[in-house]
Amino acid sequence: MIVKVNKKEWDVQECTYKQRREIHKLNALVWWGGEMNVDKYYDLLEKVHEISGIKDSDFGDMEMADVDKVLQAVFVSYLGLEKK
Repeated sequence: MIVKVNKKEWDVQECTYKQRREIHKLNALVWWGGEMNVDKYYDLLEKVHEISGIKDSDFGDMEMADVDKVLQAVFVSYLGLEKK
């Protein structure tokens, strides 16, 4: 599966139904209680990173904010939330 972020294409592993349910749950926990829980958000991004198959070395010397942008785009793609 290809995810495009900042003019770069990332070839990521497909997500199974079970994995989608897990990241959906993690996303719900980010917002549980009405406010964003930053720790839970990063737990979500780490799970997306794990599922995606992207290696740490694939990020090279990218800034962490850009790494987060890539992982967020993969998350959105996994759950089918991208803008059409």
